[in-house]
Amino acid sequence: MENMVGQCLLYIILLALLAWPLGIYMGKVMDGEPFWLQKMLAPCERGLYRVMGINSAEQMGWKRYLGCVLAFSTVSIAVLMLLLMTQASLPLNPQGIAGTSWDLALNTAVSFVTNTNWQAYSGESAMGYLAQMAGLTVQNFVSAAVGIAVLFALIRGLRARKTETSGGPETSITPVVSGLGNFWADATRATLYILVPLSLVLSLLLIWQGVPQNFSPYKTVALLEPLTTEDGATVTEQMVPMGPQASQVAPKQLGTNGGGYNGVNSAHPHENPTPLANMLEMLALLLIPAGLCFTFGRQIKDMRQGVAIFIAMALLLTAAIGFTAWAEQSATPQLAQSGQVDLAARSGLLAQAGGNMEGKEARFGITNSAIWAAATTAASNGSVNAMHDSLTPLGGLVPMVLMQLGEVVFGGVGSGLYGMLAFVLLTVFMAGLMVGRTPEYLGKKVDPFEMKMAVVVCLTTPVAILIGAGLMSLVPQVVESLNNALPHGFSEILYAATSAGANNGSAFAGLNANTPFLNVLLSALMLAGRFVPVAAILAAAESMAGKKTVAASSGTLSTSNGMFVFLLIFVVLLVGALSFFPALALGPVAEHLQMAR
Repeated sequence: MENMVGQCLLYIILLALLAWPLGIYMGKVMDGEPFWLQKMLAPCERGLYRVMGINSAEQMGWKRYLGCVLAFSTVSIAVLMLLLMTQASLPLNPQGIAGTSWDLALNTAVSFVTNTNWQAYSGESAMGYLAQMAGLTVQNFVSAAVGIAVLFALIRGLRARKTETSGGPETSITPVVSGLGNFWADATRATLYILVPLSLVLSLLLIWQGVPQNFSPYKTVALLEPLTTEDGATVTEQMVPMGPQASQVAPKQLGTNGGGYNGVNSAHPHENPTPLANMLEMLALLLIPAGLCFTFGRQIKDMRQGVAIFIAMALLLTAAIGFTAWAEQSATPQLAQSGQVDLAARSGLLAQAGGNMEGKEARFGITNSAIWAAATTAASNGSVNAMHDSLTPLGGLVPMVLMQLGEVVFGGVGSGLYGMLAFVLLTVFMAGLMVGRTPEYLGKKVDPFEMKMAVVVCLTTPVAILIGAGLMSLVPQVVESLNNALPHGFSEILYAATSAGANNGSAFAGLNANTPFLNVLLSALMLAGRFVPVAAILAAAESMAGKKTVAASSGTLSTSNGMFVFLLIFVVLLVGALSFFPALALGPVAEHLQMAR
């Protein structure tokens, strides 16, 4: 137990220590302030603007900004679909892998463009090297950059100030900021100065730890111990995937993408070969989302606001990690077999992990698997180092809940923080109602329009998930494909809908997701979960930018103290509980009660 607590605390402390300076750096990058890396890469940035015909100084309103986001994403989906469907005739495909079907290409393209990275295929057997690099890895960068860009558009709206200038008998109000920024400049800077350098460093560290980075054909190797299949055949050789893996693993973690090069993702020893590689990847899962909390505080010139949001997220994450680790270490009565199996953790000569080790890598154990499961679903990442379908009912409930809260416990790169800021506005509004004051945030009144947009952001994920899970449960083809019946089977359906609607990408597995119906349905859920909140956030950002700052008074609600952190956590959990308790009761809760009998 002491070792478990120590590992969890070490992870949170390292995350905070790395996130603070990164947050300061990201603020400088996105504001165009001079810094050392800019001197090296500024010519590249200017060259990109010239090639794309972009005026980086142009300020955009919310509709133009949204139009650019949608146009860029639409073109990205079309290009990626074409690449996946024609990969059989393209170079860098030494295994001769065939092109995908149209519905799988649509699902995969939408998945990677929306920063979801849901995979209804096994990467090493369905994607050639060019598709992995020029298709999936590129989207790992730019889909993350889109999230960062939208967040900074919101930040500019919140920090915009109006100044009063005397012009004779009348006083005019002049906005300091005339727009929300430039989408193309924001996305370029986020990619060039944040995602690429961090991914380069992490890639080199992973290569050092043994992650492959080559263009070699797959290797056939002899097994140390022959295996006998169910039909009596003896297997003595195994195919080992090669290819440019490190260059995809790094941005998949840092950009909260999660799409694995191999089918079993970061449980594969090529993607995650050592305990050090495991720790580096776990830190990468949340590094940029955590850093953006401090970026937010810096940008609005009140670091207390960013720290308060970071603390709220960190407390929710810590509780999730602790509960998952406890549930997995406690295991289930069925695993204990009425006490006939010793599930206690032991060290020394009789060392054993104890607990529920089904679906987990022995080299990582329960604690690292629990930290990863909570972190990857707190972030909009979805990569795994253990199989979530093998978690205990209560252990599997935590990842589902973290996604169903709207991916706001750090969440996706950019999207997690702007989602949490929508909950902040909702909390401010509810607190204002309780004390009978007009709600204010950062010196600006929160009016009905901003509240409507915040509600859209907060409820889009629950609505998409519940509609998707309901439709999937009504289709016989989906129900018949389940590997499990009753509550766990429903949990597999609910998890799939949750993963798509929350733009996470992880899976319980257990159902055949690669069908035309599910590929199209899950694509629709991913699109709704990504772009409806983006539109609402940008509209709210422009509305807030046009407001006059209100002077703080003795009755102004503090949004940076302990009481507000508690209220924010309460509102996030309240919305999640009201939205999903009935569904969770039919799935993991019912399964737990059933197993406990």
